Amino acid sequence: MNNGPAVAKTDVPLGVAPAVAAQKRYQIGVQNLQIGMFVAELDRPWLDTPFLLQGFLVDSQVELDTLRRYCKYVFVDLDLSNPEVGGAIREADRLLTEAPNTEARNFASLRTEPQATASGTAATPAKPASRAERPARIRTDVKVSNQTRERFRQFVKNSAVSNDAPDGDDSLGSRAWGWLRDKLPGGNAQKQATKAMSKADAASIAEIKSSLPADIKLKKYNERHAIDMELPRARSTFARSEKILTALVDDVRSGKIPQVAEVRDSIDDMVDSIVDNPDALMWVARLREEDLNTYSHGVKVALYMIALGRHLGFPKRLMSTLGMIGTLADVGKTKLPRALLEKPGMLAPSEFAIVKEHVRLGLELLAQSMELPEEVEQGIAQHHERLDGSGYPKGLRGDEISIYGRIAAIADCFAALITPRAYANPLAPQEALMSLYEWAGTSFHEPLVEQFVQAIGVFPVGSLIELSTGEVAVVLAHNRVRRLEPKVLVLTSADKRPISPPVQRDLLRQPRDEDNKPIRIVRGLAAGAYGLKLRDFYGNELAASNNLL
Repeated sequence: MNNGPAVAKTDVPLGVAPAVAAQKRYQIGVQNLQIGMFVAELDRPWLDTPFLLQGFLVDSQVELDTLRRYCKYVFVDLDLSNPEVGGAIREADRLLTEAPNTEARNFASLRTEPQATASGTAATPAKPASRAERPARIRTDVKVSNQTRERFRQFVKNSAVSNDAPDGDDSLGSRAWGWLRDKLPGGNAQKQATKAMSKADAASIAEIKSSLPADIKLKKYNERHAIDMELPRARSTFARSEKILTALVDDVRSGKIPQVAEVRDSIDDMVDSIVDNPDALMWVARLREEDLNTYSHGVKVALYMIALGRHLGFPKRLMSTLGMIGTLADVGKTKLPRALLEKPGMLAPSEFAIVKEHVRLGLELLAQSMELPEEVEQGIAQHHERLDGSGYPKGLRGDEISIYGRIAAIADCFAALITPRAYANPLAPQEALMSLYEWAGTSFHEPLVEQFVQAIGVFPVGSLIELSTGEVAVVLAHNRVRRLEPKVLVLTSADKRPISPPVQRDLLRQPRDEDNKPIRIVRGLAAGAYGLKLRDFYGNELAASNNLL
């Protein structure tokens, strides 16, 4: 018998009933791809490859060769693949589970390596869950090495306590620090680690500041409003930004001169909201993620860029510059041929060259209605450049890329990694941040990546998390001093069944479980995990009282 291609299960465990198995997606190493397989997702953002359409049927050797050049593994949808290919995978799956003979063992040995857990060890296959309880898969990029994971854990551990925390407060050493599943060192060791992190942090910010104009003065921002007070303005601001960007895109498509002045006004509103409370707009963006239109990607990128600027202490004027870059960076895509954007499968080199032209086209379109500030023009022109020269359109390297282009590249990539796609699940935010950390120093500026992690938070506002009790919750607001102990809204019971009404908890206050142990975060979850949609939980009294509706 043909053992079939090497595969690894994704969101459906091996050995489930055929009716459920028919809906499986498999992670498959690119060396084992075959013509006739439907590639639903890659191990990296689609924008980093010549493929434009998110999902296509492999029907040529050229497509196979290109996938092998850009990726290490992909996700294959059996239902959309040719029947004979899907049948071979399902048969191998059945043999592996029901008849563990030599052929099945051979098949098992071909599967991709087990993925590492947060503790660095291979994950143990979970027991089959009911369909209602099965989580969305948290995709882990295989390029994230164990060494990077360990460095990232250490960075998160050392930055878990804000520099604003009192020197005498070393209670964190007695707390489990969530998803990393071990305990922080206490006493003098923790104090020394925190001081070392503070020095490294200061050096990182100093290096970033050296890339700014000499007259720029950094400042510290304090929250003026609680999140529930800021949410009404944040909702209004986000909706207005979406509306204005959509109108601008429509103008471009119809040949009209885009009205950029209104975009600038909406960005100033975003800056004001984020300065007063950076969590509120983050919450709105995550809530709206389930129904965002294509060009709202720019609004999210702008939001992340402004949040990083606030964290670094940029003046409002400079934060508005960052917001303009994020919002307008991809305007040029509206001038690309629709047939090219909707083409199924791989782009030919000549077609990919046309796609790269969206940067130039965007700048030319914007120049028709205004003279762009130099910083905005730099950021838009460079948001696809990479430090190692692998980006486009000019293949700039190192210091040739401005700080504006560097920030735009990081925010744009992060937004793409955590966004739900048509045929695949997004990365959990902390996995996306870890991927950025892997690429730091090669594709992205390392000090900026580190500051971005701190600005956004390992568990960003609006992201789903799993608690040590087994419950699933959503992060409501960050604790600025204890960054791994946010305020959360518990959405499910331990068996992952939704509860009504949701329960609010402040992890900083160390709530206890049934065994009198502090409740902690075990891991982050990707959007849609366990079939949860955030909007389903807001028609209740608790949500109304917290102004979350």
